[in-house]
Amino acid sequence: MSVTKASLWRRAALTLVAGAAIALPMGAKADLLNGLSIHGGAFFPVRQNVRDVTDFMVFGGGIDYKVPWIPRLLNGEHWSSSIAVDFHYSDRTAGITRSIPVTLNQIYTFEEQNGKTPYAGFGIGAYTFGGSKNGPAGGHQPTIVRFGGNLILGINLDKHLYIEGHYDFVDGHHAAVAPDGFRGYVGYRF
Repeated sequence: MSVTKASLWRRAALTLVAGAAIALPMGAKADLLNGLSIHGGAFFPVRQNVRDVTDFMVFGGGIDYKVPWIPRLLNGEHWSSSIAVDFHYSDRTAGITRSIPVTLNQIYTFEEQNGKTPYAGFGIGAYTFGGSKNGPAGGHQPTIVRFGGNLILGINLDKHLYIEGHYDFVDGHHAAVAPDGFRGYVGYRF
């Protein structure tokens, strides 16, 4: 295994360890998996430089944990806070691209409709991204961290299964290309 791939596997493992640490119970009566969800899906970049490397999309997944101890920006019983960590990686002949968004999200859950509950929200966070090549012109994007935000739309299909979409806006200051785009996931809540 190459050094680059070994390094990426270590980063992915550290992401999962960080997610598990977040999920640890805060009190004696806390449930270990209460508020934890896992999801998988794809990232669809809007920038041509990223699309040239990824063809169409980048597969990935991550974890999301509802955190009651973080103050909510907006008040109300339907608002909740969560921390999400995702990992997207593509290794094609055109090059390698990776994106690791870590976001703090504020979610508003609407009233139940026909057994399903839609939700919407927004998030801010740190986006770690980089790659070995930036399209046919070549070049290298070192792994960097930039501030970004996202808009979230989703629907809880039942108590456990959900479908969710994010649109990311990332600060591309001093970066060859920023990973702006749409992320779509299917997830499972424990």
